[in-house]
Amino acid sequence: MADNKELLVERADPVAWLTINRPQQGNALNAAVLDAIVENLGALAGAGETRCVVLRGSGDRFSVGMDLRMMALMTPKDNQRLIGAGGPLRWTISAIESFPYPVIASVSGHAVGAACELAMSCDLRVGCGASCMGMPPAKLGIVYPPEGLERFIGTLGLPVTRKLFLTAKYFMGPELYNMGMLDFLVSDAELEGFTKELAHTIAQNAPQSLKGHKQALRLLTDAASLAPEAKAEIDSLVTEALHSSDATEGIASFLEKRRPSFKGE
Repeated sequence: MADNKELLVERADPVAWLTINRPQQGNALNAAVLDAIVENLGALAGAGETRCVVLRGSGDRFSVGMDLRMMALMTPKDNQRLIGAGGPLRWTISAIESFPYPVIASVSGHAVGAACELAMSCDLRVGCGASCMGMPPAKLGIVYPPEGLERFIGTLGLPVTRKLFLTAKYFMGPELYNMGMLDFLVSDAELEGFTKELAHTIAQNAPQSLKGHKQALRLLTDAASLAPEAKAEIDSLVTEALHSSDATEGIASFLEKRRPSFKGE
């Protein structure tokens, strides 16, 4: 297992903690961090001793999402590769979903954009009053990839997914719990201790039962996957949006902390 300073790994059998460690950047996600999560989940699965993994951010945030400063310097094609099928974000989510044992997201503070989807791909989410989750692509002039939209609909249902993506609002702890985005809601001070207790409670269960239920639930969820032609149509919408001047304006306005001026082109 690799600890690359931007992803801290702490293993106290039978629980492993993966901590995104870019506090100066709001724990923003980049390809290196995502690759490190994939690598370490693979190593933990191979070792076969870890029965539960906790994914969290350092300091007071889970993650502010993809590193927009990095994305602002990349081409639209490269950005689509970053968050779309076959890219680092998709590989990371696949690694979380295919990890044989439960993965818990401990959501302190912000978990927005790609980080929100990262948390939603975990088997369980623990949050607190300070937890803040939302999907801001509409504020950035971006259309989110079909794999991500499909995941939100499958986990939360269409009404909540619409609320997230069409309002682009950020929602706080109690709202998130009521929307089904958090499975457990505790006080800010209890978050770490509760998550630790939950992880160890899960890890004490029968390994074959944990693996079997996780795999069975995944297969049942995947049974109604997006048709290839529908996925292709959404992919074209993603491409069109990423190449638009609105996407350039959306990312720039976010970095410059000002209201965007969208022109629909």
